Amino acid sequence: MLPPSRYPITLIHLESTLAVVVGGGIVGERKVSGLLAANGRVRLIAPTATPALQALAESGAIEWIQREFRSGDLAGAGIVFATTNVRAVNRTVTDEALARGLLVNVADAPAEGNFHAPAVHRTEEAVIAISSYAGRPGIATRLRDLIAALLV
Repeated sequence: MLPPSRYPITLIHLESTLAVVVGGGIVGERKVSGLLAANGRVRLIAPTATPALQALAESGAIEWIQREFRSGDLAGAGIVFATTNVRAVNRTVTDEALARGLLVNVADAPAEGNFHAPAVHRTEEAVIAISSYAGRPGIATRLRDLIAALLV
């Protein structure tokens, strides 16, 4: 029997959509990097951030609101990533995002959100995106790397 169905999409024109990333750790950094690679407009909400995220904020590549998440912080957002290491905060972010009808990815509890981010490989000619079932991102990463090696 097949796992629950999925409907893959590729988001375009992210420069016109505000992406809010809540959490300034390594997971948040990965999400921000992927959004920037797709020309995303990014707002980071976190009291602290990795050195790479700090540098992006200092250069103006992203907006950084340097504090804890607050109700109302998702106003104007089109897509949301809950990436903190605090379960209660991620749940609060998710609840607000879903109540607003937003796309939300939840790093520590993927089933709570309404989309999963695939493993991605970008070339000048294509974007290769691989997803897996059952919350096993290692499979997607391995397949992405195998396909990327074939493209060299």
